[in-house]
Amino acid sequence: MPKLLVSLPDTGDTAYDLTEAVITIGRVPDNVLQIEDISVSSRHAQLTLADDGDYILRDVGSTNGTELNGRPIAEEEDHKLQDGDKVRFGKIDTSYVSENPAEARPLPHAEEVTAVVASTSKRPAGFANASPFQKKKKKKDPIGLTLVLLAVLALLAFGGVVAFVYNLQPPVIPNP
Repeated sequence: MPKLLVSLPDTGDTAYDLTEAVITIGRVPDNVLQIEDISVSSRHAQLTLADDGDYILRDVGSTNGTELNGRPIAEEEDHKLQDGDKVRFGKIDTSYVSENPAEARPLPHAEEVTAVVASTSKRPAGFANASPFQKKKKKKDPIGLTLVLLAVLALLAFGGVVAFVYNLQPPVIPNP
C-alpha cells in the first residue's frame, strides 16, 4: 500500500496510508489529506490512483506551488509518482513510498556555469578578518625586555670573569 510521509516542522514525520482512488491535499478539513500549514493552499494538489497501484500527482492551482524531486511542476499537469519521490507542497516536504520498485531515473543535467573575471579588486568597506583564529599582536613588554637585557649582561660578565681567571698566571717563586 502506498504511503505519503509528511514532515511538519512542529510535529515531525507522519505517515499517511493512501487507500482512496482520488486523494485531495490541502489546508482545509474537507480534503482527504489535510496539511495544516500556511504555505499549503486550501486546495493544493490531487493524487489519482493509476492502474499499476501508484499515484499520479497534479497541482490544482496552488498559490505556493508543488515541487517533485526539487523541480517545480506545472499547474494541471500529471506526474507519475514512484517509490522514493520527494514532493514539496508549499514549504512542506513529503516522501512517496510505494511497494512497486522505482524505475531508473536519468541523472539531472548539469547547468553550465560561466565564470566572469573581475576587472578590479578592491577591499570592501568595513572588511574585517573573517578567520575564527585570533591574530597574534606583538605586545611590547618593558619588564620582560629589561630582564632579557640583564640576563645577557650577566652572561657577558660571567664570560669576562671566566676569561680573566684563565689568563691569570701563577706567581713566580724565585729559586733558592
